[in-house]
Amino acid sequence: MSAVDAMTNAASSERGDVPVLEAVHVTKHFAVRGSLFRRGPRRVVHAVDDVSLSLHAGRIMALVGESGSGKSTFARLLAQLYPLTGGEVRYRGTAVRVRGGKALRAHVSRVQLILQDPFGSFNPVATIARTLSRAVRIHHPAKTAREQKAVIEDLLAQVNLRPARQFTEKFPHELSGGQLQRISIARALAANPDVFLADEPVSSLDVSIRLGVLNLLRRLVEDRGVALLYVTHDIASARYFAEDTTVMYAGQLVEAGPSEQVTQNAAHPYTQLLISSAPDPSRDDDAAPRDIGQPPSLIDPPAGCRFHPRCPFAMERCATQAPPRFELENGQWANCWLYADDAEAAEGRAENAAVYRRTEVRPAGRIVRTGPANAPTHTTRTKGEQQ
Repeated sequence: MSAVDAMTNAASSERGDVPVLEAVHVTKHFAVRGSLFRRGPRRVVHAVDDVSLSLHAGRIMALVGESGSGKSTFARLLAQLYPLTGGEVRYRGTAVRVRGGKALRAHVSRVQLILQDPFGSFNPVATIARTLSRAVRIHHPAKTAREQKAVIEDLLAQVNLRPARQFTEKFPHELSGGQLQRISIARALAANPDVFLADEPVSSLDVSIRLGVLNLLRRLVEDRGVALLYVTHDIASARYFAEDTTVMYAGQLVEAGPSEQVTQNAAHPYTQLLISSAPDPSRDDDAAPRDIGQPPSLIDPPAGCRFHPRCPFAMERCATQAPPRFELENGQWANCWLYADDAEAAEGRAENAAVYRRTEVRPAGRIVRTGPANAPTHTTRTKGEQQ
């Protein structure tokens, strides 16, 4: 058992539960389509690399990162919509290997994905009644037509769409984005799942109705005791909505911990840049560090720390050595060489504290060993990697 697995098990013991859904060193590479006459090994996109994360019943985990960081791909891996390149997904401690058919249907009855664009996730020529009826027939095949209609009315009532007949006979284009996203949540509820994977569920909605949809999801988590992964690029909403926050950059996790701790006392320079990029009229923007680069190519990611080309506090080792995981205070951890126990890292932490105007310099962390060497041996290679 790796040290990270041990930490996860210890955290689960403190909560008194076992993760409902767990990713263990999950990796996903996509083959790059190129010229038929190109020689040499096929290139791949390193979309997700060695990601471990646990979702617990009755809790919300936010997965935060900029566009292209691998968040949505990771959510689809948990939903088993893509085959894994490495690692494994576990449901209540048991490895899940789904290739379609009845196994996929059983998995999606437990793990439901809520997509970002509600208009793109509905058949435009089917009424809401027809769409919801199909979901109810799949997950409640023994019910009669009258019972299925009652289930649909109850689902719409749970997402605060009353009376049901006002919505069921309409087509998707006749509803607002907020109403349609609530119906997509109702469709997911038809399966009575244990896990919701909400992929940017409010990013396409008007600001005025985002809070209502987030409050609806929170109420469902509390009432039903389900686990929820909230994928977002808005770290401010993660603080409001989720108990725990995990930050992803270029396909890798770089920081995690309780949401209040991560957002108010961010450790990784990337998390700090995410927070400083959010508008704040009380902050002197001239004093904040600037983003000095662009996200890296995931076909040829940088050696060492993938964030080092953009990092204002990068050290020489950051360009050659991948940082280990450093356990910090209050349940927080970060993959960053700033928290090494040596003079150069201490100087970097002091500079970081001065730039962000903190009165105290954070102490060094404790190294927690992790990496692909501890990953499960089961792998599935893409067609491009096999060639």
